[in-house]
Amino acid sequence: MRLVPTLAVAVVGVALVAGGLYRYSGHQQGTVLALAEEPAPLATPAGVTYQTARTGGTVLLATAGIQIPATASAYADAKGMTLYTFDKDVEPGKSACTGDCAQAWLALAAPATATAFGDWSVVSREDGSKQWALRGKPLYTYSKDTKPGDGSGNGLDGAWHIQLFKAGEGYKMPDGVALLDSANASGQVLVNELGMPLYTYADDPREKPTCVTQPCTDHWAPYQAAQLAKPLGDFSVVDRGDGLFQWAFKGKPLYSYDGDTEPGDANGNRLDGKWHAATVVRNFVPGQVAIARNRFGGYNLVSSQGMTLYVRDRVVGTNTGHNLRTGSRGNPMVGKILGTKSCDAECAKTWIPLIAPADAQPSGYWDVALRDDGARQWTYRGYAVYGYSKDTKPGDMLGNDTYDIMAGNDPFVMADLGVKGQGAFVWHTATP
Repeated sequence: MRLVPTLAVAVVGVALVAGGLYRYSGHQQGTVLALAEEPAPLATPAGVTYQTARTGGTVLLATAGIQIPATASAYADAKGMTLYTFDKDVEPGKSACTGDCAQAWLALAAPATATAFGDWSVVSREDGSKQWALRGKPLYTYSKDTKPGDGSGNGLDGAWHIQLFKAGEGYKMPDGVALLDSANASGQVLVNELGMPLYTYADDPREKPTCVTQPCTDHWAPYQAAQLAKPLGDFSVVDRGDGLFQWAFKGKPLYSYDGDTEPGDANGNRLDGKWHAATVVRNFVPGQVAIARNRFGGYNLVSSQGMTLYVRDRVVGTNTGHNLRTGSRGNPMVGKILGTKSCDAECAKTWIPLIAPADAQPSGYWDVALRDDGARQWTYRGYAVYGYSKDTKPGDMLGNDTYDIMAGNDPFVMADLGVKGQGAFVWHTATP
């Protein structure tokens, strides 16, 4: 397969671009939001991803009246294999799974040079190798899981458990504060009791709010603390000097923004280059990818030059999935089935694969798929990512809602999802 020139661009460091575009660097440089004063740690090491795993049993799909396998978001290794913890791992910094146990339960290998960060630590095994641990619990894959998403080891011997992905698990927070995995801010951010993100202001000195008068207070409200509130973990209480007390995170006072209207919004992030969503951990984003607001009010992924990025999905039935302008991520399992096969060499003349560097590793929501010619392509939440050759300037979305309608049997045999009847392949913007 011959590929057209790719969108791969070497990016070092970070940049803030007019119009709401921001980007991240890779693992080696540290994924840092532009102008952030104290970058939060990454959510996962290189080689650790998020996958949908089968947890055992079934649940009722009410819309169809059928039972389907129970699933949940879980941590996985670079191959998508589900990760587990072991109840007998009670001694800090040590694995109790050795000998025959280690033959069935494979330690999640960490590089020899790996160091602890955030909730992640490194365990030294008996043979001298290194193993990743999350919140002190060593992680393993199960030898009898055969494909991504399997969870056949869950509950075995009453001691093995899938390591589920739950934002904020184990983190101490004041009443009313929670952690939300915010795609639009690309990290786990602090939110108030309404699910709205909290922000920090770059001009605030530590423990001293400066947004205390109009016009700043017209849009940015202090996240108030009770007068008798006590510090908790990374949270402290600051006196505003106007009779109110305000929560601070790592010394930076917290605010809410009146431009956020729905949980998950992050409309205040990067405003004036000084306001930032209060981020506890950051999700990995490849160096040649950025996040931008589009003219429809939604967010989408773009290249480091600001060009819109797309994914190709499979929809069944009429009026399904149309006008995906403000956000649809699709089903990750469908994305994995489609892979890179739904856009062959001829297709790639128009839709430009987002090529991953030779040393790229899966992390978080990002994975790497192999194309027929051996090129490595980035995938996001299961879907291969592309640019569109007919977009000519940043902000163009000319490829959005592009359909290939099919009637009867799916002619794309390699992408057949087992569904007969009218359907389509649709290109839409890649949503964070």
